[in-house]
Amino acid sequence: MIYSLVIDRKFEMRNYVSGHEYTGQNAEVLESLGFEEGDAFVTFKQAIKIPGMSGAKMKGLKADARLMRLVEKKGADEDQTRKMVPFYFSVFHVGEILKRAKS
Repeated sequence: MIYSLVIDRKFEMRNYVSGHEYTGQNAEVLESLGFEEGDAFVTFKQAIKIPGMSGAKMKGLKADARLMRLVEKKGADEDQTRKMVPFYFSVFHVGEILKRAKS
């Protein structure tokens, strides 16, 4: 798999691997932390799949932000009610990840 971000339009803050644009509250969190338009991020699982990167190289690296998305979950009750629950995940600025991958 090739990890490059090809976008044919001006973009905001995105996930480096999937190209997903962070919007709403997640974009606000990243902006409030001083990140700018054009910055890209990865999750831990995505980072360790980047060529040259490993869990050992991630050791000691603090996540840049903790973001949230809503996921649908089935209830445990009889009627199997579905509800939206928060799923929290940490992201790392891809610049730091790529520096560590090269070292």
